[in-house]
Amino acid sequence: MQESYNKNVPDVLDTAQLTRIESVHRGFLYQHLYTVGCLLLAQEAEVESIMVELDEDIELVTEQGRIYVQVKTRSKPIIPSEISGALERFKDLRKEHDEGRRKGKASFVFVANQSPSIQLQKVINDKKLPPDVVFICPQSNSDKFSVLPPAWESLTDAVAWCISLAEKLNFSLLSPESLIWKLAGLAQLAATGNTAEKQHVFHTKDLPTLFEQLIVQLQDFPSPPVYYWPQKHEPPLISDERVRIICGLSGAGKTTWAAQSAQHCLQLCAYYDTGDIPGPALASTLVRELAAKFAKPNRDELRKIFLPGVSGFEALRAFDSFLGQQEATLILVLDNAHRIPVDNLRDILNATQNLRFVLLCQPHDNVRELEAIMGLQRKTLFGWDIDTVAKAVDELGGYATAQGYEQLRIYTGGLPLYVQSAAKVAISEYEGNVDTLCAELQQQENSVETPQEVILSRVYQGFEKLVQDSLALFSLADVGLSRDEVSELLVNSLKVSTKGAATILKKMRATGTVEIFGNQMLKVHDAVRALGLQHLELMETEVKNNALLALKELLVVSLHKNRDTSRFALLTQIYIKLNDIKTLIDLSGEELFYEMGINVDILASLERALTADTLKPLDKFWALDGIAFYEIKVGKPEKLIQRFEAMEALLVEHEFGYGEQTAYVMKRILFSAENGDAHEVKRLVEKFSTNIPNADHERIFDYNHAIALWRLKKYKKADSLCLKVIEGYYDLLGISSQDVIGKNSDVLWTVIDRPENVHEYLKHLADALELYATNREAWGRPTPFARIHSMKFYNMVGAGDSMVRVGQDLADQFVSMKDFTGAREVMEQHVLPVVNKVGLVGKLVQVRSQYAVILALDGQHEDAIAEMRRLEPYFEGLTGDQRQEFEEQSKYISHISDVGSRSTTKQLFGKVGRNEECPCGSGLKYKKCHGA
Repeated sequence: MQESYNKNVPDVLDTAQLTRIESVHRGFLYQHLYTVGCLLLAQEAEVESIMVELDEDIELVTEQGRIYVQVKTRSKPIIPSEISGALERFKDLRKEHDEGRRKGKASFVFVANQSPSIQLQKVINDKKLPPDVVFICPQSNSDKFSVLPPAWESLTDAVAWCISLAEKLNFSLLSPESLIWKLAGLAQLAATGNTAEKQHVFHTKDLPTLFEQLIVQLQDFPSPPVYYWPQKHEPPLISDERVRIICGLSGAGKTTWAAQSAQHCLQLCAYYDTGDIPGPALASTLVRELAAKFAKPNRDELRKIFLPGVSGFEALRAFDSFLGQQEATLILVLDNAHRIPVDNLRDILNATQNLRFVLLCQPHDNVRELEAIMGLQRKTLFGWDIDTVAKAVDELGGYATAQGYEQLRIYTGGLPLYVQSAAKVAISEYEGNVDTLCAELQQQENSVETPQEVILSRVYQGFEKLVQDSLALFSLADVGLSRDEVSELLVNSLKVSTKGAATILKKMRATGTVEIFGNQMLKVHDAVRALGLQHLELMETEVKNNALLALKELLVVSLHKNRDTSRFALLTQIYIKLNDIKTLIDLSGEELFYEMGINVDILASLERALTADTLKPLDKFWALDGIAFYEIKVGKPEKLIQRFEAMEALLVEHEFGYGEQTAYVMKRILFSAENGDAHEVKRLVEKFSTNIPNADHERIFDYNHAIALWRLKKYKKADSLCLKVIEGYYDLLGISSQDVIGKNSDVLWTVIDRPENVHEYLKHLADALELYATNREAWGRPTPFARIHSMKFYNMVGAGDSMVRVGQDLADQFVSMKDFTGAREVMEQHVLPVVNKVGLVGKLVQVRSQYAVILALDGQHEDAIAEMRRLEPYFEGLTGDQRQEFEEQSKYISHISDVGSRSTTKQLFGKVGRNEECPCGSGLKYKKCHGA
């Protein structure tokens, strides 16, 4: 907790008024926390009761008498006049004790967060204070009163002290921090006199009950971890639904979620692990536990619940009625509820009205049956997101690249137990390198069986064989499939009927290993896919090939309807598995292929294809073209000359068409421009520009020529050529640049013409607009609208990688214009959502660290620092250059924050001489305090 002058001051009319308001509330909070400290010490110190805001701020009643406490919080040392009024009041109180109107001896204490001023210290030293008055401050805490907490210098110290004491209490499950804030709230309520008894008093004999009430009867909940990290989209414990099913594999974190949620729940909560309790005995077992715990103070009601001869269900109904009479709601968490026979569980649910049930279950037929009978629908925990996975691995001592963390999240489904156990394997067997572990998991060569594999193997082996086989085939798809697509996959793989496939799908869903998300898309849970793929290796080759061919066909059909980059990536993997190099090479001319980029697997397949004797010359040329594209894109020029020579030899030897010649020439032009060879660029352009067969090819040629001119810093010529290309595509689409202004992508779809190659034209237009913006910026004539329009067209064709790249450049452009808010909006509204939606993990750290810098520039210093802290677990997995960039960004954000803090201080205090006293009240000179 920081003082007000250390944080960003929001927009207010009067900063001085804000300072006064904050000071008042800081004083009240300090006083309430001091009351909390007294409550925590009360039992051990044999205090009978504690009164709040009666004659004094706090009064402690002991067997010997009363201690009156006056709490002072100031920004400057305490001067005599600030305690004079209290001293007069102390005289009257002392007189009442002396005359016997108040029992016992009176003692008086001043507790202050500041030391006495020089004048007051002299009064204390000269013993001019009454002998029964003590002054306590952080610099001179007194040992005279063990019943009192020390005086704290700041709220931060107060909170830390109270938490440390709360940790020693035997009330296990409420976190110490939650306990002290709840107590502080009760102290504030008592100070108002607005409690149920209209009293300002806490009686020590009631403290155990008070503490029990605060921990909402959580004694039976398993203890959550010290540091709990929430899963994605966690459901609340409290719901309008009386019965809920939370379903997930063992290790999914269901019990931990319930225990953590219950700590912060204001309603009564109870936990019961049904374990191996026989179903018929569950009702009587539950009611004994619940009644003994929640009806214990009411002996009459307890006797009614346990009348002689009543059955467990009758007793449960009586307890439920008791809850209704008390107008109380009790949330009962039943763990391992899938083990309870459905009939017994249904009877328990139907026997109650005031009890609310949260059923923690593993995938099981009982769950499916209960859903059908009771009209319920299970909910699941979605696991940790990539940031939390990174944090958990980092805490354990492992490290990974952003891609490694994402791969681990996928393999484990983000389920906490699985993430942590896999991280421990990486630490013990792979020197902490999660990427290496994931690489071996991908090849199914991991040498150590992780706990989740043991758990999941038992679960998987418990399924009937047809379900095992179906899950294995379904595991080939790492993207969501529709119901019809899953059915088609099963029909063509297992040679079953459509009706049979529907039955299998129901059985797979009943296992809880199939997730439903988005637009009713289905996918095998990531934590189970690895087992499914292992099982696939044991299946007949013909069945596997049938599945691959079926999956290929349905992906091809869907890509014609919806250009989904993630599905395109899966399709290329299918071609690799089928060893269909010819089709893979044919795909290298697709725009989606260029947008997705060539991954390591595709590159290895193309490299192998070059050495195959069966590969036709034309296919060999396009394999070389794909590899050359990759090496130009990632900046690996070492073998490019060799690639070009091989391509040229094929062109000379065989009569290829214009497409092959153009592909070769354009790459040679770009390579020459990259090396600053303007003469070679000019020669190649003059030689091949005269043979362009049509306008489509001319626009593509001009675009690549414009790239070369930009790289050669011939900005004016590049500008003209870009405009020519852009206008050509606008004409094809039947719009102008003015038609794009103010329209989002969905609206643009309704106004453009749609020629046969509309997606290709939109992508080329976006590329040309991006180049135009980049060239204009290099020329000193920036045009933000070109990038904005480019992003719209990239969005229309689902080119996520390009959209993010242009969005980052646009944000940088706004930063150069000092429009930091505009830059932040670009990142928040366009770039970050695409990174998350499309899963561009490779850009995650770069994009978010750029966003953090923009936040700092926009004055949101704390948010910027917090974002960089969230990225710290990724640091070990960065390359040397990436680490240096990250460190420089962190330093830059700290610098911006320091400058901003000094600026805020100047606004708050106005002009102050360096040798004058600091207005904050510290007593130091300005130059040694806030002017430092």
